[in-house]
Amino acid sequence: MTIDDDAEAVYHAMKAQAALAEQGLHAEPPSATVSYLPNPASHGAGDITPVRDFKSAIDLIKEASEAIRFAEERSAELEQQLHQVSGRAAEQVKALEIQVAALERRLMKSEERARAAEVRANDAETWLSRLHDTIITSFRRPVMGTDGDA
Repeated sequence: MTIDDDAEAVYHAMKAQAALAEQGLHAEPPSATVSYLPNPASHGAGDITPVRDFKSAIDLIKEASEAIRFAEERSAELEQQLHQVSGRAAEQVKALEIQVAALERRLMKSEERARAAEVRANDAETWLSRLHDTIITSFRRPVMGTDGDA
């Protein structure tokens, strides 16, 4: 039985007693219900002593402590899982950092090779242009004159 069930039982018992009191009747509360109101039939007019059910209170305390213990155990399990997951994540981050560093080194080497290839291509174009100019100037035929000498 939970705390809400106890509260609901008390509410219904109080409601039933109030209805009976309006009719001028007095009823004994059921034995399973905890009554916190004085029983007018068993006490004098000035005696307002609540009836306490210590066994139910102890049962409620046991249930609450068991729920707290279960929550603490679950919390410890979740914390352990968190540490495992965060450890794996840290390992993965470290592996990815190493991979990124290696890829950055490869990129730098590729950029250096690309710059060197660009310099060689520019040199080759320069030499090709010189060779072309030399061929044109060296093998150029003299222009024939109009007088027929050549």
